[in-house]
Amino acid sequence: MTKRCNLSIVNGLKLTSIASLLLLTGCASDSASVASPKAETNASATSLAPLKDIQAKIKAAEQTFAQSQALTWFATDAMDEARQSLDDALEYFSEYELDSSKANDSIGIFTSTTYLQATQEALTQFNQHIDTANHTRTEAMKILNEAFSNRSELNSINAGAYFPQAMAQAEKELKRLVDYIADNDNDSAINGQADLLRKQRALEVDTVTTIYLADSQKELKRLQTEQAGQHAPETLRHAETTLKATEAFITAEPRAKDVIQKKADATAFALAHTRHIAHVVKQLKAMKTSDYERHILSYENILLAISQELGTEDLRHQPIPEQGKTLVSAIRETLNEQGDEARHLAEAKSKLAEQTQRGDELAVSLVAAQQQIAALQSQHTAEKNLLIQQIAQLTVNSLPAEKTAQTPQSPAAAIAPMQPVKQTEAAPQVPDETRAEPSAELASPVVQQEQPAA
Repeated sequence: MTKRCNLSIVNGLKLTSIASLLLLTGCASDSASVASPKAETNASATSLAPLKDIQAKIKAAEQTFAQSQALTWFATDAMDEARQSLDDALEYFSEYELDSSKANDSIGIFTSTTYLQATQEALTQFNQHIDTANHTRTEAMKILNEAFSNRSELNSINAGAYFPQAMAQAEKELKRLVDYIADNDNDSAINGQADLLRKQRALEVDTVTTIYLADSQKELKRLQTEQAGQHAPETLRHAETTLKATEAFITAEPRAKDVIQKKADATAFALAHTRHIAHVVKQLKAMKTSDYERHILSYENILLAISQELGTEDLRHQPIPEQGKTLVSAIRETLNEQGDEARHLAEAKSKLAEQTQRGDELAVSLVAAQQQIAALQSQHTAEKNLLIQQIAQLTVNSLPAEKTAQTPQSPAAAIAPMQPVKQTEAAPQVPDETRAEPSAELASPVVQQEQPAA
């Protein structure tokens, strides 16, 4: 705010001084007022580079401030000062944003600082305030590490929904310690953390107890209001003891959620049992003497139904406790038999799995063997075809040489001069090549060699 007021005063003084100078100088010649237009153009061109740089830095600062809002809780004053420095930079920049030639103008009569320099200084201060805020958060998370860990746990179990005032008070205490760190008073933050940890711990225990035991606590109060202790004092005391033990465990280990859940279930079970027993005793007390037999028989009929399902004999000739013991023994034997059957079934399944695996392995081996046989057959066929081709080639290569050596002239040429002329003229016939060729083929090589000599 002070900087803005100073800027307004400076701007006012500047306008006054300019007006005074105009009055003193009077109307100057047009040539003086428009002198060196080329020089002004060059100055404007050279000022565009820093203008773009400043504009980019301001945009980056705005993005940084928007992304750093989480720092406001840790360093409120530093973030407020960062906001003020960014506003100052924007205000200085607005003076020469549209006319870059004003960037080097002085911001006031009594200072040589230009608008460009003032903008740069404001951005530098902005970055320093952001760095201070980041440093404060880092120090706070380190010094108050346990307090922030408890805070995260409280948020995870939604403690504020169950105890909003206590949660708000814990947040206020934590903020006060963080402000100590922001003011470089780490000792006060360290000394105040112990009390905050106790409050956070108590709030966590209360929240976990409410989550897991609220219904059981209400049920116990209802049983006490209904005077269940008069009808089932032993079961009620057991339920109370179970509830207190669960509460004590939560106080000692509020984050052992799995164990707490089991103990909470056991507590709810004990309370439900208490309500059932108290109700039955109350019914017995209100029952007439003539109804005693019917009531006992109803329970005995339940035991009879169980024995029939198990396939045992009728046990009603025994006292009810003995009937129960006999049924328990029968159930145990049945379970043992079922266990043996289950074990045998598991063994059979295991053997079947082994055999199946062996069968799969044999099938794989068979496929591999078939592939190998097919490969060998293919190789054998290829070798056989190659051998046949080689034999045929050798036969073709040997036949011309034999014929050339054995028959220098055809049999028809050797026999032709001995044919009668009259026969040829009187009865011209087509030479029977089919008979000539076999005679040539059947002739021995010796005869064929001797014919040219004759």
